[in-house]
Amino acid sequence: MLPPDAFARQMAYLAAQHYTPLTLGDFVRIIDKKQPSPPKPVLLTFDDGYANNAEVAMPILRQYGFPATLFLSPGAVGQPGYLSWPQVQELSAAGWDIAPHGMTHPHLPKLSREEQREELAESRRVIEHKLGKRVDVFAYPYGEYNADTLKLLSELGYRYAFTIQEGWASSNQSPYKLRRLVVHEEESLKDWILRLQRAEDKSVRLKKAMS
Repeated sequence: MLPPDAFARQMAYLAAQHYTPLTLGDFVRIIDKKQPSPPKPVLLTFDDGYANNAEVAMPILRQYGFPATLFLSPGAVGQPGYLSWPQVQELSAAGWDIAPHGMTHPHLPKLSREEQREELAESRRVIEHKLGKRVDVFAYPYGEYNADTLKLLSELGYRYAFTIQEGWASSNQSPYKLRRLVVHEEESLKDWILRLQRAEDKSVRLKKAMS
């Protein structure tokens, strides 16, 4: 788990370098090419639903006016070390997007097709019921999926899904195989900045090659 001071330094760097954190809705519209991308866009994502999302991350992000996206496993809500539903609702009210991460954070490829369907459908149903907002973006628990998962996402009406494959998400990727830069707790700020810059440079080169 990333130490609070390390997270604070990362957010300070994004602010100082004029990155533009996006809401999940903005991200989808940009990927759909329905909205122009701002300079240096970034989608800040959190997985699982740990209590420190509300206790630590939210105040730091609020300091900079940054939105964020939480991929939540509703089955963990209320357990020790995890968010309560009032905290989830507080995050949502503070401008965080809350999206599904499986009901119980399982290894999806180890489940039957029907078990996977239950995980994908129920996590979405619970979040929509609790928050009163439609959600159609998913993040794979442990970054794992198989052919059944991809088919079920389509059948259930999900539009996008995030992996943990290293890289910058872009519209040329499969909508169910979007990449992310995973933050590592042991990584220094310098190394994190270098990794961020390398991914951004690679993304810019790809855009130029496609234009």
